[in-house]
Amino acid sequence: MSKKVHITIQAGEISEQTVEVADDASYEDLLDTLDINQETVLVLNEGNAVPLDGIVLSDKLTILRVVTGG
Repeated sequence: MSKKVHITIQAGEISEQTVEVADDASYEDLLDTLDINQETVLVLNEGNAVPLDGIVLSDKLTILRVVTGG
């Protein structure tokens, strides 16, 4: 089975989309589905960062692009 997850992506501009993932999908799987490099973002559930190897439990997430510089 699968479930739908509403994603808000904050990377300069804000975009939103809904994706379908397997019930046992991890946050890494979700980022792969979205073709997003997991080393460049944080995945937030209700404002709290989640471990990327954890299972997607929420139907509403925020992906925040991390900007670093030197």
